[in-house]
Amino acid sequence: MNVPFVITCLVIIALLIYTAYRQTQRINQRIAELDEERQRNPLDPFSALMELYRLQEDHRHGKRE
Repeated sequence: MNVPFVITCLVIIALLIYTAYRQTQRINQRIAELDEERQRNPLDPFSALMELYRLQEDHRHGKRE
């Protein structure tokens, strides 16, 4: 068995696990921030629909933001 190869593979696996853990933590933090933001400002479906209609009309008339 090639010991340096095994050690290198274990290091790569450890780095991948660490990267996945960090990414999961970042995603969970962002989800928590979005949940807090939604609780402070609940989504009004009618205003969101009106915003979509406004964006469609702007697009039809050639206006760009």
